[in-house]
Order: sequence, then structure tokens, then C-alpha cells
Amino acid sequence: MDWIWKLLLALTILAASRGWSDSPTEFTVMAYNVENLFDVDRVSPYDDYIETPGDLNSYGPSKLARKLKTIATVLKSVGDGRGPEVVILNELELDHTAESKVTDAAEFMRKYSETTYEKMLSSDLNDELRGLPAEIWLLKALEDEGLKGYTVVVGETPAAGDKHQDAITNGLLTRFPIISQQTWETASARGVLEAKLQVGDATFTVMGNHWKSGASDPAMENTRLGNAKTVRGRLDQILQEDPKSDVILGGDFNSQYNQGQRYSYMTKTAVQDVLGSQGDAAMFRGEGKPDLYNLWFDVAPAQRFSDEYNGEWGTLMQMLVTRGLADGKGVDYVPGSFRQVRVPGVNSRDSLGLPWRWTNYGPGWGASDHFPVLATFRVGGQGVSSGEALPKTSLPQKEAVKVGFDQIDRSKLRSASVLKDASSEELAKAIGEYFMVEGTLSKIRPLEIEVDGKPYSLHSYDKNLKDAIRVMAKGSQVKFVGELGLYKGKLQFVIRDSSWIK
Repeated sequence: MDWIWKLLLALTILAASRGWSDSPTEFTVMAYNVENLFDVDRVSPYDDYIETPGDLNSYGPSKLARKLKTIATVLKSVGDGRGPEVVILNELELDHTAESKVTDAAEFMRKYSETTYEKMLSSDLNDELRGLPAEIWLLKALEDEGLKGYTVVVGETPAAGDKHQDAITNGLLTRFPIISQQTWETASARGVLEAKLQVGDATFTVMGNHWKSGASDPAMENTRLGNAKTVRGRLDQILQEDPKSDVILGGDFNSQYNQGQRYSYMTKTAVQDVLGSQGDAAMFRGEGKPDLYNLWFDVAPAQRFSDEYNGEWGTLMQMLVTRGLADGKGVDYVPGSFRQVRVPGVNSRDSLGLPWRWTNYGPGWGASDHFPVLATFRVGGQGVSSGEALPKTSLPQKEAVKVGFDQIDRSKLRSASVLKDASSEELAKAIGEYFMVEGTLSKIRPLEIEVDGKPYSLHSYDKNLKDAIRVMAKGSQVKFVGELGLYKGKLQFVIRDSSWIK
């Protein structure tokens, strides 16, 4: 079957390159957790994003500008610089200064068309601009960076939101007309943002998700069961009206695509047992349930990852499709097109290719702790029918894919001595990088090391590794591989694997 969908995809690309009038239109949909894209109105429910005058490591306008540029760079890596046609966004700050709400984004863009977001966040910044919500800053930045034509919508604020719901929300960027939109409240998580979009003569529905965090925690899974029930209930309504409805579910589910297999102690999982995520492509040719296909099954098992935690790759960012997206009518998924979006040096670090997380240190640097995921769709009634060209199915993996911290090549690492006289920008860029560290163990509780006369905190997420270091005497000379990090405003080295101290 693989050769069929490859041939079809090749013919589609060839047709587009020759300008055939009967070739179907293709577009891309991305799900992107932008890791706390906050505005600069000085009102923040998160301590890390409180602007503190005189504190170089606090959040502020210049850091928002840098973060916006990075997001634009990631988006421009798609579609020869055009960016995705639809972007499901996670972790946009909910606006807490309603008096500066923008009711007409198009008029706002016209008003500020003669300036740039970078000037607006520096020399032109005033109290009115400070109050702008994060999604308007994003829209302006994308326009200035050449990513034009987007409309942005965000989820509504829950009527009685708790601390998990009133800080950040889901959003949607789209170049397609929005027929309708609504937000579905769900327990202890961001409201599910639903939008029905028009593309040509076809319509499709996008549901943006950001479920309760803590993938491996059974208590949090109980909350996610409720999140999944919210989505499943709404999806059932849509499919009852039309079983072949084209629906794309995407975002940060805070669950693994193989949640039940990876955490076998969970008797019931939200994403698999309640929502119905699975990888049997025969679903496209059947009726009833299962009626969802998780696009991670389109990717080789070793390449299924969007994030990292404790040395293991995760698949918290997901995209699922209904059977209508392979029926040859309206909108169809292009088989084999699903992937994570990694831009080396921008949102992906050397040498293990981990997500380049954002840091507020100094001038700020990085992108997000999640890679975006992306899929291609076609419209025009010429898609593959009944899912016949989808790749072979596979069962969920039982084990997590290891990042490979024990595979670090020490010969290619820089010495931590280079950090002694580094500028704040150089240090910001270096956070997350691995170094060969040689120094003196200057404190035991809490652990601290002195390198070239400069103190660094010392940490490991592995209690056994921390204990192994603590048995050393204060004043001992130590040598190890360390990841430069930041904790409570202080630089630190993190030891990720036992091989790093051998």
C-alpha cells in the first residue's frame, strides 16, 4: 500500500508544479504550543512572566519581541515561507486588561501598518500598546514578517475559571473564512476551541485542545477523562448530524498517543479509552466506532516524538482525524504527511535534537518545550477514497523512546570555562547546552559547584544521582557532563544521566 500513496502524492506535487487547472488544492494544519506567549500589560498569573523593573531576567517587551520573531521563523519553515494555512495554538495568555481589547483586528493592522511590532515594543511603546493581548501582538508580528492573511480567534474565558483556566487559553490562526466558533468548557483545563472553516466549496471543523497536565500521573488522568468526555460528547453530536463530517482534533493533549501501554498502571485512559484514539486505518472503510485515527501512526515508531521529559520522548502534541477526511469528498488528509516541525538552531538544539525551550534569562532565547506537529490536507473531491492509500497500521509502542543522554559525545562538548566571561546573550543561548564541567564542590546542601571562581547550582532529577554526588566531600574536585540550566534566576548544571559523572 505504501507505494500507492507515495505515487499519488508525487502526482499531486507534479500537477501543482505544472499548473494543471484540475489539480486539487492542498493546505497544511499545524498544532503549536508556543510555551506561554504572554503580553506585556504587567498583569501576570505566572511568576515567571511578571515584569520586574531592574531585573534583567524578568519578562518584558524586548523578550516578547524576540519570542514573536522566533514563532514567525518556525511558521515560515512551512510551505516555502508561506506558513501553514491553519494553526492550532496552545498557551496564549488570557487577556487581563479588557480595557485595551481589540475588537477589530483588521482595523488595528491598518492603523499600525506604517510601523513594526519591534518598534511598538521598544521606542513606540506606551500604556495603550502595553495592554494589547498576546494574540494581537502575534498577528501583527506575523504580518510584519511576511506571513499575511491570517485571522486569529481565541477561546472564551470560562465563567468560573480556576487557576488552570484563567491564565492561558487556546487560539486559532486561519487564512480560511470562519463560519462559526465556540468554546466548550472542560474541568481544570483550557476550554476546547471549535471552529468551522470554509475552503473552496468544502467545510471542515477544527477542535483545539489543551488538556490537564501531568501525563504519567493517575490523579491527573482522572481529570483528563473529563476533558476527553467533553471532546467526545461534542464530536458525537457532529458525527450524528453527518457521519462523514471532516473534523481535525489537535493540540497539546498532555497524553501520550500510547498512554495505556506506556503507563500500564492506568486502568482507563482519556485519549484512547474515552476519546477513541487508535491506529487501525480500517476505520476509514467502516462505520460506527472506532471513528478516529491518530496521525502519529503515520510516523515510524522511533520518530514519534514532540517533547521530552526525564530522558524520554513524548507525544503530547497530537492530531486526530475522522473518517470523512479519507472519503474522496470535501477535505481529505494526505497520507504520510504528518510530522513534527524541527528547525535546527531555532526550535531544535544540537546535539540530541531536543526542543529549544524558552528562557527569560538575559535578553531571552529559545522557542518552546514542544515541537509543533503538521499535516497536509487536500480539497477538491479528488482525494483517496475510504482510506485505501493510508500506510499500514501499527500497534502502540509499550516503551518510551529514549532521548539518548548516555550517547553524548564528550569530545564534541565545550568546556564550561567558556561561560566565565560570557555575555548575558551568550549565556541565554547556552541554556540547554551540554558542557564538560570541572570545578570544586563548594556546597552539599543545597548542591553547588564553583567553576573558574563562578558558583553554579548543581541538580539532577534522579535522586540516586544527587545522593551519589552528596557522598563526595565538600571541596572535592569533580568532572562531569552538565546541562546548563536556570532555576529561580540562578544558573545551574543539571546531570541527566549516570554516565555523565563516570
